[in-house]
Amino acid sequence: MREIFSKRVDNYMKEKRLPNSMRWSGALVVSWKHYYFKYVIEFLAILVTLFVIFFLTGSTKVRNFAIVYAIIIAAVWIVLRIGWKLFRESVTKQEIIIAKDGTLRERSPSQWSLVWRRYRKNKIALISGAIIIVITILAIIYPLIVPFSPIGITPLYDSWNGGGALSNPNLKYPGGTDILGRDEFSRILAGSEVSLTVGIFSTILSVIIGVTLGALAGYFRGWTEEIIMRLTDMFLALPFLVIAILAVAFIRRGRLVFLRQIPQSVVIILVLGIFGWAGLCRLVSANTRQIYNLDYVNAARVLGASNRRIIMIHILPNILAPIIVIGTLAIAGGILAEAGLTFLGLGSPTTISWGQMVNEAQTVLKISPELALLPGFAIFFVVLAFNLLGDALRDALDPRLRE
Repeated sequence: MREIFSKRVDNYMKEKRLPNSMRWSGALVVSWKHYYFKYVIEFLAILVTLFVIFFLTGSTKVRNFAIVYAIIIAAVWIVLRIGWKLFRESVTKQEIIIAKDGTLRERSPSQWSLVWRRYRKNKIALISGAIIIVITILAIIYPLIVPFSPIGITPLYDSWNGGGALSNPNLKYPGGTDILGRDEFSRILAGSEVSLTVGIFSTILSVIIGVTLGALAGYFRGWTEEIIMRLTDMFLALPFLVIAILAVAFIRRGRLVFLRQIPQSVVIILVLGIFGWAGLCRLVSANTRQIYNLDYVNAARVLGASNRRIIMIHILPNILAPIIVIGTLAIAGGILAEAGLTFLGLGSPTTISWGQMVNEAQTVLKISPELALLPGFAIFFVVLAFNLLGDALRDALDPRLRE
C-alpha cells in the first residue's frame, strides 16, 4: 500500500512539475482522489444532517442520543461506500501479462467480473439491489430511528398534531396510528426485521439441507441416491402451506411448554427451512450428476483426492450459480410464507410482523385502509425486489448469455 501511494505521489509531482518541497500537497491530492479524505467530508455532512433531523423531529429518547445515532448511521454508510469502491476496483482491475511470444496482453477477466459486468447493465436489477440494501440497513438500525416505540401507545395520549387511535397520516405520524394508537410507521420499520430475518435464515437452513443431500445423492448414487430422492419426493408431495400451519400451530399451542417458549421467528424459520429444501435438492443432485464424470473430476479422483475434497472443491463451486439464484428467489418465498402464516393468526401478539399488521387492520379496513395498504405494499416491494434480483442474477450467471 505504501509503495502504491508513493508511486501515485511521484506521478502527480512529475505531471504537475512540482518541486520536492511541495510533496505534502501531492500527498493531500492523491489522498483525496484515491483514498478516503472525501469520505471524511461526506461523513461530516451526513453527521450534521442526521443530527439536525433527529434533534428537531425525534422523540425525547432520540434527542438525547441524537449525536450517537447520527455517528452510527453515518459510519455504517461510509463503510458501505468504501466497501463498494473496493469491490468495483477489484472486479474492474485490468492486469497486463507477458505472453509466451513476448508481447504484452491483458489478462482475461475473472468469472465474477464478467458476472458483475452483465449485472450492472440491468438498471432494474441495480435499483432492486439498492432497495434490498436500504431495507436491510433499516431492519438493522430501526431501533435508532423510529420516532415512537412500535409497541407503545404514546400517540394515544398525545393531542399535538394528531395522535390518538386511528389517526390519519400526518407530519408527525406519517403512517397514522392503529386501533390501539400505536405509530404505524414505526411498526412497519420494526416489521422489516422479522420479515427479512425469517426470509434469509429460513433460506440459509433450506440451502444447507438441500445442497448437502443433493450433493450426496448425485455423487454417491446407488442406494444413497434412492433413499434421498424418495425422501425428496415425499417432501414435494406434502402440501407445504397446510403442513406449515399445522407445524406452527403445534409448536405455538401444543402441550409441550419448552416448545411454546421458542420465539415466533425461530419457529417459522425452522418450519420453512425444514420443509423448503426439496426442490433445491433435486437441482443440486442433477447438476452433480452432470459434473461427476467430467475430466477435471476424474483427474482429481485419480490423484487420490478424497470424496469430501472432490465435492467441496471441484463440484460445489461449479454449481454455485443456480444455488445463488434459487436462494435469492427462496428469500422472497420465505418472506411471503411468513406474512401468510402471521396473517392467518399464527404469529405471536408480542412480535411485530407485516402479515400480522394486515390481519389486525381487517376490522377497520373501511375507516383506515392505509393500515392494511402500507404493510401490504411493504411486502409487495420487498418480494418484488428479491424476485427481480434473482432474475438478474440468473441472466448474469448463465454462461450462454455472456458476451
